[in-house]
Amino acid sequence: MSPFDGLPSEPASDSDDAAYRDGYTRVMREMAWAREHGFVPTERQIVLALTQAMKVYGAARGGKFVGGRRPEWLHGRAEALRTLLRNGVGAASMPDHDNN
Repeated sequence: MSPFDGLPSEPASDSDDAAYRDGYTRVMREMAWAREHGFVPTERQIVLALTQAMKVYGAARGGKFVGGRRPEWLHGRAEALRTLLRNGVGAASMPDHDNN
């Protein structure tokens, strides 16, 4: 069940869909970059980022842009963070560098 269940649904425009996809893919790109550079966020860090995105999305849902982004961008970002949590990215352990 999504936290967006029960919210009034509005017809999605192409710009809303694009903003959602942009928010989602940006989180995934940032996570890939972070992992390539040896950083894996904790589950707590991902939950905090998700909580913040949901709070801002809730406030901006009326259509106001946030930091130049459409509210659906935050929705996509939140969904990507949920995907990371479901896949256990935050639970992954760092490789042991002492064996090199």
